[in-house]
Order: sequence, then C-alpha cells, then structure tokens
Amino acid sequence: MTAINYQFAAAIFDFDGTLVDTLQMHFEGYRRAFSRYGLELTAEVFFSNIGGNARETIPKLLAGQTCPVDHDELHRAKKQLVNELFRTEPIRVLETAKLLPVFAERMPVALVSSGSRAGIEILLGRLNWTPYFKTVIAGEDSQRGKPAPDLFLLAAQQLEIDPHHCIVFEDTDAGIDGAVAAGMQAFDVRKVAAQSGGQQ
Repeated sequence: MTAINYQFAAAIFDFDGTLVDTLQMHFEGYRRAFSRYGLELTAEVFFSNIGGNARETIPKLLAGQTCPVDHDELHRAKKQLVNELFRTEPIRVLETAKLLPVFAERMPVALVSSGSRAGIEILLGRLNWTPYFKTVIAGEDSQRGKPAPDLFLLAAQQLEIDPHHCIVFEDTDAGIDGAVAAGMQAFDVRKVAAQSGGQQ
C-alpha cells in the first residue's frame, strides 16, 4: 500500500461505494428507466460502466441500443425512480463512514460524487450527515466526471485548500485517477476492505 503523507488540511470523500452502498438501487433505477422506453440493461453492463457522470455513462449503458428519447430524458426518468428508492429503501452504510466525524472535527470535509445532487441530498438527510460536509460536489457540477480531476479541483477551490493538501477516499479506479490528476493524496478504500476479508 502506498504510504500516505499526513500533512493534509482537508478530507474529500466519494459517496457511493465509499460511504454508502446504493449501487443496487442505482442499477434498479436505470433498469426501470430503460424498460420504460423498451430498452434492456443487464447488471453486467451496468457494473462494468460505473464511475462517470450520467452524460458519459448512459451511452455506455445503452451498449449500441437505439434510444427513443434523448439521454437527458432517460436520465430524468432514472433520477425520479432512484430517488423514490432512496426515500424508502434501507441504506447500507460502509465502514469508511466512521471516519466522517473524526475528520469533520479536525478539518473541512467535502463530498465529491458523480451522482446527482438531489439523490445525494436525500441520502445525506436520511443519515443526518449534512453537517459533516462544508461542500458537496455532484456530477452535474462539471462537464467532465471522474477520472478527470475537475470535480476534485472544484471541491478544493470551494474549501479554499490547496489540492496538494487534500486527502481523498475513493473506491474506483476512475476516482483514484481523478484525485491523483488533481494533485491530491488518494486512499483506496478497497484495499482496506480486501485486508479485512471484504467486509464493510
């Protein structure tokens, strides 16, 4: 495991897969939206193409299928469906979430996610996590999602912290690459999960 430079002044957390596990709900939202328009989405295709924002991900999820509506309409349908699940279904909280109060007491904390702001806010409200974050950066806040550094750089800008003094907790290659491209220290939470037998 790469050694971590502990001279950091802000912490940035990815959301899904790092703090919570709602990927199955995202899949179900997309699957239902696709079905509404006569399209098919398998779990294999979905889980092979997660990590970017919707405008980047939807063409991959279509996998060559012709969509009868524009991608924005398909994404609006997905967001409506998944937000209904976010309001009602149990939320699986991961072990990394235990770090939130620890860091929030010591330094500014940001959330950087490729997900939609409305859904993120629903979940943060249900979990009473909103006070932990000085800023929340969502997928719609940049034209380029992870692995581009844009979302991370925007978080550093809003925190008023030099990117080189930020530590990022991530669970995807795209997220790790984006954090490194932003000049930040990246911590791959998957390595901790693997060392503990995969239990989070």
